[in-house]
Amino acid sequence: MGMAASQARFLTLTARKSNVEYEGQQVNQERTSLANESAGLFNKMMALQVPTPPSATDFYNTRYTFDASGLDYSITSTTPRTDGRYEMVMSYKTTENTAKAYSVSGTMNFTDNVPSSIDIRDNNYPITVLTRDENGNYVDENGKVDADVKTVANVAQEDLTTDANKYFYKYKYNNDNGTSGTTYYISGTNMKALMTGAAGAESYDISDSFPSGLSAFYLTDQTVAKTLNAVGTFPKTTTEGRFEELRIDEVDSEDENIQKALVGKFFDLSLTQVQDDEGYAEAMKDYEYQKMLYERTINDINAQTEIIQQQDRTLELRLKQLDTEQNALNTELEAVKKVIETNVEATFKTFA
Repeated sequence: MGMAASQARFLTLTARKSNVEYEGQQVNQERTSLANESAGLFNKMMALQVPTPPSATDFYNTRYTFDASGLDYSITSTTPRTDGRYEMVMSYKTTENTAKAYSVSGTMNFTDNVPSSIDIRDNNYPITVLTRDENGNYVDENGKVDADVKTVANVAQEDLTTDANKYFYKYKYNNDNGTSGTTYYISGTNMKALMTGAAGAESYDISDSFPSGLSAFYLTDQTVAKTLNAVGTFPKTTTEGRFEELRIDEVDSEDENIQKALVGKFFDLSLTQVQDDEGYAEAMKDYEYQKMLYERTINDINAQTEIIQQQDRTLELRLKQLDTEQNALNTELEAVKKVIETNVEATFKTFA
């Protein structure tokens, strides 16, 4: 390689080395910027407030309470009137019958195309057919009225006026062959669909006809919270102004039992810590909402951090490539320097 060619090659390599160094600086600057973004996201995550669920023990109100005919009443609010009396809102809990659905699978047996019994888990339970009379009541073959079936039908949202529901069917299911236990009802509408598929059969597999089981219903007790409006006075108070006695003049209820138990009666009042179920429920809703926002923010931060990490890995790979190229350029520059030195030495020796 001649002197001029060597010098040209040296200049080219030097320029390329400078470009590689500059590009490496740019890559490092980008990685520093990504590191700052990542640190910002981490600080943002650390600053987030982790939602904590409310504690039921924190939701209590001090209220006046009294007992009437076995029910515990709580006065939730009072508003004074111009006639010296108070308008009040009272809450209480009572037990009511409600119906629950039950999915039953087994074999339905028929006698003269009428359901007569049902086989469940190797036990046979007789079926009683209830017929609606002219008064709308459901009666058995002996004319005995079954009052529970109306509750079952209403909760099951059955239309009692349809032809299918001229009949209801019931059986008792437990492990002693139905002599006691829970009473289950099957509506005429559900049974009509079954009997259509089982026309003329002596027995029919419910599981095959109804993949989720035949829909039956049973009655169970359920505690229900209710409120009512009342008007009354507080005949006795303490020197501190606390009410000690209540007299109720009116109640906004059509329930005769409540009317008899409350109207015109005097009751001793107690100050009691009553759990605020509504406040607790609202706090739980707010907690669930805040939890959703927190989890979404965390997911967003994680997603952004993953993108930054991927970009940083790409830049790191590029920096390694530049480092390899820089080493190659250094090696080649050293070789060209030696060629130039050899050419210089040979030229000057010749003229010497």
